Amino acid sequence: MKFNNRKVTFLLFFILMVVNSFAYINISPTTMDKNIKVGAYEEFSLFNDTTIPFRYKITPVAMTENKKVQDMSKWVEVYPKIVTVNPTESKKFKVYIKADKNAPEGDYGTFLNIRQMSAPKLKGQATESIGAGMVVMVNLNMGIYGYVGDEVPTVEVVEKPQIYKKDGKSFLKMKLANKTNRLARIKVEVEGKRKYFYPIGESRVFKGETLVYDHEIKDLGDSKASKIIISDTETKKVLKEIKLK
Repeated sequence: MKFNNRKVTFLLFFILMVVNSFAYINISPTTMDKNIKVGAYEEFSLFNDTTIPFRYKITPVAMTENKKVQDMSKWVEVYPKIVTVNPTESKKFKVYIKADKNAPEGDYGTFLNIRQMSAPKLKGQATESIGAGMVVMVNLNMGIYGYVGDEVPTVEVVEKPQIYKKDGKSFLKMKLANKTNRLARIKVEVEGKRKYFYPIGESRVFKGETLVYDHEIKDLGDSKASKIIISDTETKKVLKEIKLK
């Protein structure tokens, strides 16, 4: 009996692995974080590196459970709403969001529900082919965000940044507070010798939120960091430059 249970368990595991191998989505970018008061625009690309054609329907859905943001789903325009991506292809869909003129300052969010529909049959494809009747499996809610507020964000370094070594690697430790009336997307870099920049990464920070950094500075090696540069990804403006001793 135990042997039979093991066989059943293995069979269920195998089935789940097969289903999950098809139930995925390849999309870029996965963020927006733009000013919806003036109108925010983004192009998203869906990639298909399988041998099966996929068709997706994109629908804005209200973001009701995230208490940090107000809902902006009613302002979202998607074109096209249905996208077919054949094998080895990539296809784009466009998103435009324009807030109501009376929208209050603050952070906004919505989900883009990306639902996979029945895959279309390719030209010349046999009726019995798996690509002709494939139905799966992807039903993704991808959160995107926007804001109404100041054009350029204000950030404040809460504690003095530290760069330390651990196991032969370099790390940046820092706290960064958003003092703006809306969210911001922040890029942090470290400047080394010969003005070479080492990226720490990009982060979304909501209104009133403090980010805690304890991140590796990859490839810094034995080089000495001379400066930390904090920039706004949307306006490309440098918000802070912090010299290190």
